[in-house]
Amino acid sequence: MSVVGQIAAPLTLFMALLLMATSAHKLFHFKRARNSAEVFAGVPPALGGAAAGAVLVAELLAAVLLLIPAQRTMAAAMAAVIWSGYGFLMIRAIAQGRAAVDCGCSFGAAHAELGVFQIFRNGVLIALVMFCGAAPLVPSGVAISWQILAAFTLFALYAALDQVMSLKPLRSGVMN
Repeated sequence: MSVVGQIAAPLTLFMALLLMATSAHKLFHFKRARNSAEVFAGVPPALGGAAAGAVLVAELLAAVLLLIPAQRTMAAAMAAVIWSGYGFLMIRAIAQGRAAVDCGCSFGAAHAELGVFQIFRNGVLIALVMFCGAAPLVPSGVAISWQILAAFTLFALYAALDQVMSLKPLRSGVMN
């Protein structure tokens, strides 16, 4: 397998894992997802649940299709469109002075204001998933075990960074 394929294989598994986790997060925290659709995205309250459900299904579908070699390019494009939509909504919220809105963009209940990190993160995710969609991916034999381990390691690092970056800054000199 080429070096590009060796990089793309665990990245593709990571992207699929991330999309599965985000769709599961929306499912298990559907009230927050619906609220984000209404408040963050501006969907009318009557359609908030349907919008959140549609995004949940789209993320899950993109995740599953990423794992099918013949569908990987289309799935990567789907994921890129989803993350581009999130990025657009973040930029819009910041421009409107609503950076404190809960975008539902982190796994934690706490969230920091929207800013450079969230927009940069979305850009990186879009670039990585497009790389995965374009790169040759032919996992074989023994290599699969390290690719799975690498994908779960990337996911653990992503989740840890997500938790750290979702915290609000500590206030100095304040005792609880």
